[in-house]
Amino acid sequence: MKLQSFNIARLLSSYFIESKLVLALIPAILLFGLMGLWLTPREENPQIIVPAAEVSIPMPGASPLEVEHLLLTPLENRLNSMPGVKHTYGLASEGFARVQVEFDVGEDKTAAYVRLYDQVIRSRTELPPQAGEPRIRLIDVDDVPFMVVSLAAADYDRHQLGRMAEQMAERLRSLKGVGQSEVIAALKDEIRIEVNPVRLQSLGLDMNQLRRNLQGADLDVSLGQHSYGQENHHLRISHKLKSIAQLKQLVISRDQQHVLHLQDVATIVDRADQRHENYARFHFGPADYRYPDTAGREMAAVHIAIAKRAGVNSVPLAESIQQRIDTMQTDWLPQAVHVVTTRNDGQKADNSVNKLVEHLFIAIGVVTLVLWLFLGWRAAAIVMVTIPLVFALVIGADLLAGPTLNRVTLYALILALGMLVDDAIVV
Repeated sequence: MKLQSFNIARLLSSYFIESKLVLALIPAILLFGLMGLWLTPREENPQIIVPAAEVSIPMPGASPLEVEHLLLTPLENRLNSMPGVKHTYGLASEGFARVQVEFDVGEDKTAAYVRLYDQVIRSRTELPPQAGEPRIRLIDVDDVPFMVVSLAAADYDRHQLGRMAEQMAERLRSLKGVGQSEVIAALKDEIRIEVNPVRLQSLGLDMNQLRRNLQGADLDVSLGQHSYGQENHHLRISHKLKSIAQLKQLVISRDQQHVLHLQDVATIVDRADQRHENYARFHFGPADYRYPDTAGREMAAVHIAIAKRAGVNSVPLAESIQQRIDTMQTDWLPQAVHVVTTRNDGQKADNSVNKLVEHLFIAIGVVTLVLWLFLGWRAAAIVMVTIPLVFALVIGADLLAGPTLNRVTLYALILALGMLVDDAIVV
């Protein structure tokens, strides 16, 4: 008696070839794949979890060499001993130490940050007494902007454009799925008190006395809870300077005959900060339809950088942001302000996925044609039916498992096309 070896591939293929449920499974699998293709979040790049953080500790008055030996080296040694740490990058400067910690790919972010915080707190006992309090700043890939909106105008400066951008960013933050947002290249508001030192000295005053008066006039202090009868009351002293006029009339000295105000010894101005930490200009090229109106001249510009939350579909989110921006342009933004979307990873991801799906069907068609010419219509028909079913099943499973549709996953499907063709023919 001849024994046959057990072959699971043969068993499964023979079962499905003879089963009448196949005719019902084919449309179900195709529908499952279409749901996955439609509902799975789309991104330009895959969500790669690489937890990282930056630890900075001040050490006033210390030279870079002292910072390295007394502060940076012990801190790096302790952080390197943590499980899951891949690299640490240390920098010692004048009175300051900075260490960037990179964890292994796929490490749980929450657990990694908790371990890092615990190690930094423990290291306080090993650091020199003159070292300050450590600060930990988390570096997350989800904080990278996926959309950038630029505001440009020839009739407005960067201070005015910055105020408009702040109002726009505030309205965009209420959209579901929007993460951090930041206004870049705007000039910040600043109230400057330009003291006349000659006038101040002639009145017998000094800068310390002036500073104490300013700090004492702008108060917001809690006095705690107090009980009166059967009720608890929260007492608070709140005296905030609310206008330039109040600041000018601030009393800094008085005697029996005269009262000296702040405006008597200083000039107070409310204007934008003139320190240019960053700079942005914008102009339209000859291919843009707005080029004739602007004559190609450079305009002042600010940018709104918008990040999304982890796992959010960037395509509908980008469309929602664009719709709200269009509404704000119609409702209250001046027509002289040009609003241009200079980066839109949501649209780019949608175009990339659609293009790759199109190339996928082109590849299936080419393979089918080649097989029909060289192996006959039967092999070509089997491949033409099997490959879309397998891809539909994979994309539907992708929807249930959680990964996003991006160029890496779709490229992997296209590369797997050859193996699917061989398997289908053999079965």
